Amino acid sequence: MSFSAFPFLRYTIVLIAGILAYLLTNFYEPILLYLLVGFIILFLVLKSFRGFTALMSLFLFAWLWAYQKTPSNQSNHYTRFTEIQNYQAVITSNVEEKPKTYKVEAEIRQIQQNKHWQKASGKLLLYFVKTDAKKPNYGDVFVMKGSPRSIEAPKNPEEFNYQAFLKNKGIYAHHFLRSHDFLKIGNQPQNPIIDFALKANLYADSVFSTFIKTPNEYAVANAMVVGLRDDIDNELLQAYSASGAIHVLSVSGMHVAILYMILVFCFGFLKKKKFGNSYFATIILTILWTYAIFTGLSSTVLRATVMFSFVVLAEAINRKSNIYNTLAISAFFLLLYNPYWIADVGFQLSYLAILGIVYIHPMLNQVFTPPNRALNWLWNLTSVSLTAQIATFPLSLYYFHQFPTYFLLANPFVFLFSEGILPFGLALLIFQKIPYLCDVILFVLKLSLQLLNYSIFAIEKFPFSTLKGFSISLPETLLLYIAIAFGLYFFQSNRINYFRLSLLILMTLFGFNLYQDYQQSKQTEITIHYIPKQSGISFVKGKSVIFYADSIISNNPRIYNFHLKNYYDAIGITHKQSQNIGTNKLFSIKNFNLFCLKNKQNFDLKQKIDYLIISNNACKTLTELPLQKINKIILDDTNRKKTVEELVKQADSLNVSLVSVYQQGSYTIY
Repeated sequence: MSFSAFPFLRYTIVLIAGILAYLLTNFYEPILLYLLVGFIILFLVLKSFRGFTALMSLFLFAWLWAYQKTPSNQSNHYTRFTEIQNYQAVITSNVEEKPKTYKVEAEIRQIQQNKHWQKASGKLLLYFVKTDAKKPNYGDVFVMKGSPRSIEAPKNPEEFNYQAFLKNKGIYAHHFLRSHDFLKIGNQPQNPIIDFALKANLYADSVFSTFIKTPNEYAVANAMVVGLRDDIDNELLQAYSASGAIHVLSVSGMHVAILYMILVFCFGFLKKKKFGNSYFATIILTILWTYAIFTGLSSTVLRATVMFSFVVLAEAINRKSNIYNTLAISAFFLLLYNPYWIADVGFQLSYLAILGIVYIHPMLNQVFTPPNRALNWLWNLTSVSLTAQIATFPLSLYYFHQFPTYFLLANPFVFLFSEGILPFGLALLIFQKIPYLCDVILFVLKLSLQLLNYSIFAIEKFPFSTLKGFSISLPETLLLYIAIAFGLYFFQSNRINYFRLSLLILMTLFGFNLYQDYQQSKQTEITIHYIPKQSGISFVKGKSVIFYADSIISNNPRIYNFHLKNYYDAIGITHKQSQNIGTNKLFSIKNFNLFCLKNKQNFDLKQKIDYLIISNNACKTLTELPLQKINKIILDDTNRKKTVEELVKQADSLNVSLVSVYQQGSYTIY
């Protein structure tokens, strides 16, 4: 690949490398700054090495910039204070409604430490209990009692790392608030543009709730146009996930891309007129940024809108720039604004999908040319979907552990009906008070929503609609991309060596997975999970598992998806069953015993126990137990915090082996 046709691509790659160098190492020393100054001097002095010194300067700048843009590195960030008695914070987002709480983002302004108030900074999540608080608004200023609590690291094997996810958004703590924990002292919106966008977002939600009364249609319209997913139920979510259309329910680059293509189709004729490029760019940018505002300037839509704005502007000024160069420029400036977007799944998938379409789609069009316009339209929809899927499926497997079998069938419907939902949804927000015109817009919008939902639910019912249980490592993901690249080079150049290399990599991955599958068929392990305020134990034998839990959670999909699914996928589980753990229970596995103590009243050990799991505060002091018969004690999260702390202290003084899953995370016995 030659960089001469798109020179900015190399700068973006180097910028990304520098950002990743910091994100992966968290290393910072003043020597990096000295090196940067040194390479800048070399760039100015040495003419023959300017290319190398420029790239090294950019690499070091990106490293230092990522360090500087990390909120916790700021001297007044709240994580740097040893004790926070009270703090003042301002709401910086719209409310996300949970069943029992209002969830919002907030920015800390001041903290009280040692009875003195001082300036501070940093984002956190606030949860207001609904029964104790009115719904907060953007710009509301509160004084909070006490200190926020750090986001905890995952406590189960392979569990989604919510701590890292929020850290990449600059959020390090959360605070659950009752009525006596906060006091509202005013409303001071930090940014008038964000304030306007969030109010537009709430206005859009109110319009859809007024005009669309069917729950599923309202939920999809709200998700696609407004970006609010509060009203999506599990059945609807499962249908879209199984059909490969789950991305529709999160405002993303795909929505902006669809809207952009619709606008190009509608207004492309303007380019042929005098000053047409200027008129075309003005209309396109106005509508794209209007959509971005109605989503509350959602970060995913904002990124995609910036990306397509560069494309439109490059075309408007007759800049004959390669599309790769334009995409690289947009990514460069987006990452300058927020280096942590490189770790965002939406950012990664959006750019991969666009690059896949730009690079692979022309190849497919050379393979097959439809004989008429109708088939050509269908072929274009299918081939665009296929090329985007080729570019993103390794990363999708890595993050989501599943593959939608019928994505080629679902995505044409998604695209077709989105052509009605997105533009007519926006039109309803703008023209909802105009009689007759509003009725026509609403008719098309509702029909598009109904047809989309109908097609998605129909596809979900097909056999094997989703292949689940995939678990691939990052090296495997990279090898898959290398194999795809070699395969594409083969089709482009017709050189057989590229095909052989691609096949070799795929055979290596296949062989490794066969070996892994064999190892998993012989595995035996028991994991005592951390599940908030609940008991849960996985008994794994081969590729089967029995999950013993309290009856209230044994078949809870939320518990399974968050705490268990990734773990089961990673160890190759293909058969699952759940059982109620009930009361006291003794398990004899291989050459050891495990006893679950739920109620001490009928507890009488007559044999030696290797592992004793204590639940429901069944034991207040370790002296109540026949410690000479117990090898290790495990405390699950049904025990009160004070009880756990007391038992841990006693274990230390008595030299008893004890594990608290709340403090140390899940415990696995092999």
